Amino acid sequence: MKKILLVLTALTFTNLSYSQADEYIEVSTKNIFGKSEMVLYNDNIDFDDLEYLTIGRNNDNYHWVKYTGAKNVIVIMNDYENDTRELCYKHQSDEKATCEIVDAFASIYNLQAKENIFEVWISKINETPDES
Repeated sequence: MKKILLVLTALTFTNLSYSQADEYIEVSTKNIFGKSEMVLYNDNIDFDDLEYLTIGRNNDNYHWVKYTGAKNVIVIMNDYENDTRELCYKHQSDEKATCEIVDAFASIYNLQAKENIFEVWISKINETPDES
């Protein structure tokens, strides 16, 4: 009986430690190819979650990440001087996303997830937000 309890306690603690890990989004642009790159990972070295994604030159979509159970999301932008990006985020109960144009040159933005579902959108560099 004690062994089963110990295993269940260990599994529960492991799952809790994963949900407390900081999540990272790194974005940068390769001007030569016109690609916007996004790398996703968290600070738990035992969790293999590294992802690399791109948006091509002729694609106007945003980078988008939907988190479940995240607490801290750290957005790191590594673009050139005077570059900007639109950074949007939305909590589960929000009707609309909160968006702002931010400096994308060597910048870090700390976002706090207040609910179980948390979404983040990041534009390509120097995009004008759609007002429609």
